[in-house]
Amino acid sequence: MNITKALAVETRVRTLLSLRGGEPCVCQITELLGLTPSTVSKHISILFQGNLVESRKDGRWIYYPLPGKSAPAAVRKALDWIAKALAAN
Repeated sequence: MNITKALAVETRVRTLLSLRGGEPCVCQITELLGLTPSTVSKHISILFQGNLVESRKDGRWIYYPLPGKSAPAAVRKALDWIAKALAAN
C-alpha cells in the first residue's frame, strides 16, 4: 500500500496525529478517537503498510510510534506535510 492511499481517510490522519505525543497502544488510541479497537487496528495496519507508523512490542502490549529519521524520505516528507498543513490552520 502506498502513502497516499494510507492518508486518504481522515481517521488515519487523526490516528497519525495521536502518535505525535509518543507511543500509544491501541487502547489509548481508541479512547482518544472514540473508535472501537478493531477499527483502530485496521487503520493502524494500513498506516503500517504505508510505512507511516512503526510498532514496538513490550510484554503483551504493542506500541505505535511514528517512524524515525531512518524512514524513507517520502514517509518523512508526508509526515512533515501533515504537520505543516495542520499548523497553518
